[in-house]
Amino acid sequence: MNIKNSKGKPFDKCFIDADSLIYRIALKTDISLKTAMEYYDKAIEDIEWATVASETKVALKGQGNFRYGISEDYKGKRKVTEQEEDPNPELTERRKELNEYAYSLGHFASDNCEADDVVSIWAQEALDSKEHFVIAHIDKDIDMVEGWHYNFTKETLYYICKDQGYYKMCIQMLTGDSTDNIQGLVGIGPKKAEKLLADVPTADMLAKVQEAWQKAHPDDWKELMEVCWNLIYMRRDWNGFRRMKLEEVFGDE
Repeated sequence: MNIKNSKGKPFDKCFIDADSLIYRIALKTDISLKTAMEYYDKAIEDIEWATVASETKVALKGQGNFRYGISEDYKGKRKVTEQEEDPNPELTERRKELNEYAYSLGHFASDNCEADDVVSIWAQEALDSKEHFVIAHIDKDIDMVEGWHYNFTKETLYYICKDQGYYKMCIQMLTGDSTDNIQGLVGIGPKKAEKLLADVPTADMLAKVQEAWQKAHPDDWKELMEVCWNLIYMRRDWNGFRRMKLEEVFGDE
């Protein structure tokens, strides 16, 4: 079924986070590389058909990631150094092969960041130019980004407004992200975080998050909260692949 935005118009642009797509295909280590490539082509075609966008841009994982310079523990066991033995070499090799194949098709990779960052930047550029766009992904981190979203596994379309995106960011600043080994506040999971921010106006949410960090870590709350934010936040411009001070983004909020 083709999807359209609320105005009944096809999207101008579709931005695909292909890193998670490649990972899902690479998990099928019992299939040949040729078959895996065919799966990738079909998945991209299915997304293009579903979103009916005039233009499709596909983001891949590039070399390096600025977040490792912020925290050596980022992604935890999923990161393999040269000194460590890869626990799943077949998966790693297949992901590399598929990434190279996708790159040969003209799909885009930017070094020192993640595919999530790339589609988030594209989305911000589209917002600034008032284009109708949709982001095709399955990553909750991208739900911080304002705009239309298409979950390509559930085949569902939904809209995230600016305040909803800000709220989701504040929730993750409290909970962290165990999947990526990002430390939040001990004892605060999603339900407790939602309760903490319940009925809090958007303009006051960051102050509420700050209050929770100050209570948990009186001496070094700012450093720890800033690290957490830098790891979870999807960048919105090409100059953001570095550790940023909260004041740079939020001023004196």
